Amino acid sequence: MSKSMLACLMACLLLFTVAFSGLANTQLVMAKSEEANKLSLIPPWQASPSEEEIQFNCKYPIQSGTSDSSFSFNVELKYVGGEESQLFDLSAEGPPDWMVRVQQTVSGTKELPAVVLDPTKTYSGESVVVIAFPPYWVVTEPGDYNIKLKAASGDLEGSIDLTARVTARYEFKFETDTGLLNTKATAGKESHLTVVVSNTGTANLDKVMFSSGKPSGIGDEHWDVTFNPDKLEGLKPLEEQEVDVIIKPPAKTIAGDYMITLRSNSDPSTSSSPELKIRVTVGTSTKWGWIGAGIIVAVLAGLVLAFRKLGRK
Repeated sequence: MSKSMLACLMACLLLFTVAFSGLANTQLVMAKSEEANKLSLIPPWQASPSEEEIQFNCKYPIQSGTSDSSFSFNVELKYVGGEESQLFDLSAEGPPDWMVRVQQTVSGTKELPAVVLDPTKTYSGESVVVIAFPPYWVVTEPGDYNIKLKAASGDLEGSIDLTARVTARYEFKFETDTGLLNTKATAGKESHLTVVVSNTGTANLDKVMFSSGKPSGIGDEHWDVTFNPDKLEGLKPLEEQEVDVIIKPPAKTIAGDYMITLRSNSDPSTSSSPELKIRVTVGTSTKWGWIGAGIIVAVLAGLVLAFRKLGRK
């Protein structure tokens, strides 16, 4: 056999092998496609049943707020894999001392102890609302707190974890111990006014500082307004502390009413910095009163003596 005939025979054999392989692959792909089409035409009720379970869905499983607010979660429940409707008992629990309840709506007042779920329906599920309240008699520290919703029917049960994220609220009160916004002072002398600082927020205040706005004095004299202590450090929630405000008008202050402003600010800062506008009624010094009275007495005595002398003449 010549070399040219041998080469031609090998080329034909190779071409036949490639063609047969392509035909086989095409038939295999077509068989798989037909099988998939047959499966897709099987009605849902003839398909093999899925595992029986309770499905939970919450779009917003983490809610944030301060310790004096409530936390609400909308949760959808769906029962799949079953053949008929079942009654599922509902329960919710949270951290110690928290009040947690399940309701039908946010504005509802009654608890929802159970719900009926139908596995044959195609809707998304039954909706319930979980509401959690931190204890009002204590200050709940900032942080994440776990809330768990459970649903159970016989041996079938499921749950979902929700999170109440408590954030800090910085706030404090600044007021006089009597609640009055006026005081008395004497020109050239110190007078004292007591103010009370109360932490009404839900987190520690690292520092509370004070400043004042005061009237202008006569000439080079000026008002002195000082605080003792001049700042507070580490004020805890619900804690309060007194501060002594020392007010000293200039010696030459004319008797009358004057306004001073006591200001405060904190670290961390609050949404507003409380301030007090105090009316100070300034009187003259007692010694000047006695001196004035002495002068009046002396003048009267002189007039009496003068009338007596004139009367004798």
